[in-house]
Amino acid sequence: MKKPVVVIIKASPWKDYALFKTHPEYIAIFNLVERHPDVDFVLTGTSKYPLSCYRIKKNTIAWDIPLPKKLIENFTQRLHIFKILLQYRPNVIISMGNLDVVPSLIFSFFSLKSKVAPVFIGEFDYHGRRIVGRLLNCAQFALMSLVLRVSQTKMPNIFAISRFEREGIERMAPNLKGKIALFSYPISSLFGSVRRKFDDDLHAQTILTVAGIEPRKGLDVLVRAVSLIPKEIRPNAIIKGGIRDHIYMNQLNTLIERLVLADWIRFDSSTTDYDALYQYYQAATLFVFPTRDDSLGIVVLEALHSGLPVVATSVGGIPDMIQSGVNGILIEPDNPQELANTISWLLKDKTSREALARHAVSTLQSHYYNRITLENAFEKSIQNL
Repeated sequence: MKKPVVVIIKASPWKDYALFKTHPEYIAIFNLVERHPDVDFVLTGTSKYPLSCYRIKKNTIAWDIPLPKKLIENFTQRLHIFKILLQYRPNVIISMGNLDVVPSLIFSFFSLKSKVAPVFIGEFDYHGRRIVGRLLNCAQFALMSLVLRVSQTKMPNIFAISRFEREGIERMAPNLKGKIALFSYPISSLFGSVRRKFDDDLHAQTILTVAGIEPRKGLDVLVRAVSLIPKEIRPNAIIKGGIRDHIYMNQLNTLIERLVLADWIRFDSSTTDYDALYQYYQAATLFVFPTRDDSLGIVVLEALHSGLPVVATSVGGIPDMIQSGVNGILIEPDNPQELANTISWLLKDKTSREALARHAVSTLQSHYYNRITLENAFEKSIQNL
């Protein structure tokens, strides 16, 4: 008898999955694979490599689809996904992302046995800086809205990473209201493995941001905020993340040069093994996340688990994790002066920093972790196989 087939669609590459084997998403997926040797799994991801296929385990095949370099190539990527679905004809499709749910649901219309379990974990308000990008983004989400509205019976389970994400999906497809469960994102135990020591020396303090370098992350706001902090208490700032927008990177460098901040701000855009990332959190005094839009902000969870006091904007899913004044500080986006004032206060007030860090994880237990886990969401998605 032929085994049932489950396809899992995610954005990360599989060729280099060994580098990310301790990443929580990979762990959740491979725990699912290990529990179900009677199921064939097909994993799809995106990478810088040409279209390629790998046998990872006896019951697991992985496909890497070329990463789109231009917005128009997003459609080619979805076509590759559709072809893979047509090849394997899965019983269940777990789509970890927003736009990837479209080819999954369209395929399910032609395959009576296929069900789709969307795991909404991506952004859907940000469209880039170009008019063409804006138009293509609107077209993709208009199609997604239409497909979601007519596909309710094909989605026995639907999950979202935050209330913000869930509300956005419900606006696109009001018929799904009350049918979307929230899940909590898993965090590696590495981030809580070292007890932090708070330094009283103002000149030894460092603020950290972990974010892709693109306008959505508000890094220009951070640069302006650093310029507003008096030199006698101005901390060093480290911005860790890959360059997603080279035009924006050049604009940041120009801004830093104009504000004479080269001695205070450092970028690290190199690829970092996931296991080593926690060292950045452990070396910092304060974590700052000035994003303009985020479905959750997983780096905020990582910082909280690392015992770092967190300052973040009150946008997207961030209020799901931070109770302002208890386990972090929430500020308005695009407000460099408020950000500068908050950083200055916390750097000078060791007691407040320690109090925020002390309540970081305990507050999460009631404020965020009162949901099913990502791994349980996967399990629930295939429970009727």
